[in-house]
Amino acid sequence: MGTSNFYTKNAYNTYAVLMNYEQEILDEDGNETDETETVAPDTWEIDCFIDDIRTQAEALAVGNKFKYYKELEMKDPHSLRSYESTELFQLYHQKSFGDVDVQVNINCVARHAYYEGASLDWFLTCTFAGETNLIEDTDYEIEDNMTYMNAGLRKIQSRNAENWVEKVKDSLINAVEKLFTENSTPLVVTARFSNGETHYAKIN
Repeated sequence: MGTSNFYTKNAYNTYAVLMNYEQEILDEDGNETDETETVAPDTWEIDCFIDDIRTQAEALAVGNKFKYYKELEMKDPHSLRSYESTELFQLYHQKSFGDVDVQVNINCVARHAYYEGASLDWFLTCTFAGETNLIEDTDYEIEDNMTYMNAGLRKIQSRNAENWVEKVKDSLINAVEKLFTENSTPLVVTARFSNGETHYAKIN
C-alpha cells in the first residue's frame, strides 16, 4: 500500500527540502569513479540548512518590520507520528488596542517526509489576553478585556483589532511563502490514488 511522501497542512505548495541526491563513488585512493550512489543528507547538512533559513528569516523580519524568534510558543499541532516536525522559527507582529496587546504569529516547521527529505510548512497562532491559540480557535473578545474605555470605544477598537489581524496574517504568509519558495523545490500534486500513493511535479 502506498503512502504520500509529504504531508502539507497550510503551505500553498509542497516545498521539498533535504532530498536524497547522487554522489560520486570514490575508489580506495579517493579518486572519482564513473559510478554514483544515492545518499541522504547527513547531520551537518541538515543543521546547515536550518541555520541558513533561520538567518534569512531574521533578515526577512527586519525588512518587513516583523519580529523574529528562534523558538515556537506552541508545538506543531499538525505533527503526526509518520510526519513529525522540526521547529524552524517564528515571525510575528504585535500591536496594542487600548490596553490590550494582540500578537499574530506565523510558526514555521520542516515536516519530516515519509520516505525521504522533508517539506516546509507553517501554522498561524494569535497571542491575546495572555494565551496563544491557533488563529482559527482565537476568541477575539477584545471588548471584555479593555478596562478603561467606554462601550463605544471598546467596540471600535475590537473591530480595528480584528481587521488588523487579517491584514497582518496576509503579510506574514506572503513573506514566508516567498522564503520557502527560494529555499526549496516547490512541488504540486499531480495525482493522488485511493491507496495513498501520490505523484508530484516541479513547479516552473
